[in-house]
Amino acid sequence: MDSKKIKTVIVDDESRIRRGIEKLVLSCGEDWEVTASFGDGIELIEAFEKEPFEFDVLLTDIRMPVVDGLTLIKKMKAVTFFNPIVISGFDDFNYLQVAMREGALDYLLKPIDREEFRKQLEVLKCKVKKQWEEQEQADLLQSEANKLSYIKQVEKLNEVTKGFEFDISLVDWTSGFPKGFYTLIQIAIDQPLSYSQTMPKDEWHTWVLANENIIGELLRDSKREFWEWRGEAACFWSLLCSNESESEEEFKEAIRNFVYELQSNVQNLLPFTNSVAISQSFEDLACLQTIANDVLALMQYRSVFGNNQILLQDSSEILMIKTELKNAGKLQQSIQQIIQALERMNETELKKQLGLFTDELHSLRLSSETEFFLQSLSIQLINYVIKCTPRVNNDLLDVHDTANLLRKTKNMEELRLELESWVLAVYQKLSVANKEKVHNETKVAKEWILENLKDNITIEKIAGHVYMNPTYFCECFKSETGETVLDFVTRSRINRARELILTTNLKVYEISEEVGYTDTKYFSKLFRKYYGDLPSKYREKLKA
Repeated sequence: MDSKKIKTVIVDDESRIRRGIEKLVLSCGEDWEVTASFGDGIELIEAFEKEPFEFDVLLTDIRMPVVDGLTLIKKMKAVTFFNPIVISGFDDFNYLQVAMREGALDYLLKPIDREEFRKQLEVLKCKVKKQWEEQEQADLLQSEANKLSYIKQVEKLNEVTKGFEFDISLVDWTSGFPKGFYTLIQIAIDQPLSYSQTMPKDEWHTWVLANENIIGELLRDSKREFWEWRGEAACFWSLLCSNESESEEEFKEAIRNFVYELQSNVQNLLPFTNSVAISQSFEDLACLQTIANDVLALMQYRSVFGNNQILLQDSSEILMIKTELKNAGKLQQSIQQIIQALERMNETELKKQLGLFTDELHSLRLSSETEFFLQSLSIQLINYVIKCTPRVNNDLLDVHDTANLLRKTKNMEELRLELESWVLAVYQKLSVANKEKVHNETKVAKEWILENLKDNITIEKIAGHVYMNPTYFCECFKSETGETVLDFVTRSRINRARELILTTNLKVYEISEEVGYTDTKYFSKLFRKYYGDLPSKYREKLKA
């Protein structure tokens, strides 16, 4: 295997001199290679902009048309690291000074003295190899730091998905994650109890590891940032982040393709299947606990829809992908439109979408398929109503009665009327509930937060107080106030702390506890971020 070579770029507007310099470089031994040569500085700049490449040494003439050697060094130093040497036929001391300021290792005069050139490149070779060693060590340290950071992130993600309650102000662990769209998925082996009881223990353990290996390999092949950890009862979690140039829709499509491939591989290679629950895409990791609860709730629908399912959440709808059913896509889209009409409290649109839904049902050949989509509508409707109005008596939301609509009705027209009657009854109930709700949920939420600064505050508690879905509440709060719930809670606590510093003789740790922080150091760090000084110093300045 060849050893690493020192990559050299030559720039000179005289082709004969360029070729001569190239021969001189190559004559200095096998450690050297010329990766490119250019007739002008602008050629190198344009080539690098088109397709960036690494090089260790730049040998450039100092006087060239368009872009001279010194300007070239300055421009290229702004985008990459290298060791420059300038060459000129003019013994100009001013040029020498500028060249040294720009970081040129040396200044060589034409005609180049061969022995002097070789000596200079030998010195440069030692410097480059030392740079390689330092970079290798730095990369190793960075790699170890990244591993440690990743482990800490996974530990926190594991705690979140296991249901540990975190005060909203204590989510500084999210700061180390990249910005972008996220999706949380849970991958669960179907019927794990049955398989684990019928297989020898070692064999079952081997198959579970094989399942995890398939998941891990596909995650690595996805070429995106991800975090993976084991869950309970033969399930596996992963948090995936969008790539920098990826739109939200492209990200969603990529996740679905990943899941399709995962299920296919498992089904072909292992003796069992996996069901996958996929969250909606989101950007604020402070909402992760709510997202995890939603994913866990999604997975419970396996009991209705069977094994090897892909269950995904988009806004407040739950979509069961079952590709073997005819017109599945249109029917699931129709269900989405029904839920959206209900969200907007648009009775006319709701009736229209129910009509379209029953028309699509009419195109199905098997009663089992019709029953499947009636169940799907029922479950999604239940999910929406429970999340939006926890106080509503949900006696109308009966999955069993809805599933038996086919047996209650003689034809599709009767089915349409029964379905419309049932859904409109739900609509009326929601309408009454909405009138009873406080008009300004954000205002009520703020008041509740200010009254409970000392206590453990979670998004779920705030959203529950105003009877809203936690994820939807976060979106509404930011849209109305221009800041996240986390920002408001933190700002309110720190402002309250400032009031206590100004008006009481409480110690710093007492003030910290009074505004909801058990960690005094963390509180002091936040206070300094807002007011520029630690709490004790801030008090001293005001009293001075």
